[in-house]
Amino acid sequence: MGAAMNLADFLHDAPADLSAWNCSTFPADWCIMLGHPDYAADWRHIIEMPECEAAASGGLVPLWERGIGDALPIAESPFQAGDIAVVARAGLEAGAVYTGDMWALRRPGGLAFITLPDSAVLKAWRPHV
Repeated sequence: MGAAMNLADFLHDAPADLSAWNCSTFPADWCIMLGHPDYAADWRHIIEMPECEAAASGGLVPLWERGIGDALPIAESPFQAGDIAVVARAGLEAGAVYTGDMWALRRPGGLAFITLPDSAVLKAWRPHV
């Protein structure tokens, strides 16, 4: 099954996942589904906003870079369905998965799908090569 088909299943099933989460675990779960190690393992348990802000005090990109290391290739625009990224909107950073048209982000109660300019993508990786 190709990454696009797996991505559709992943996005369909994600709202039913009631486990604790933070803004990085959704894209990390996608990587795990593809057979990669859990790059968010060291901070997956951090779910309260003050602790999340402290863990990512230097921004999410350095945190993700430490977790991902060289395990995934960097993705550049044009982005492909299944790419993961740290995105910024309204001064906030979050982890997202690209659907091919929009970025999917985890939010309370499910997923949000938003269109973002490439300039809002702080750094992206391609776990589905």
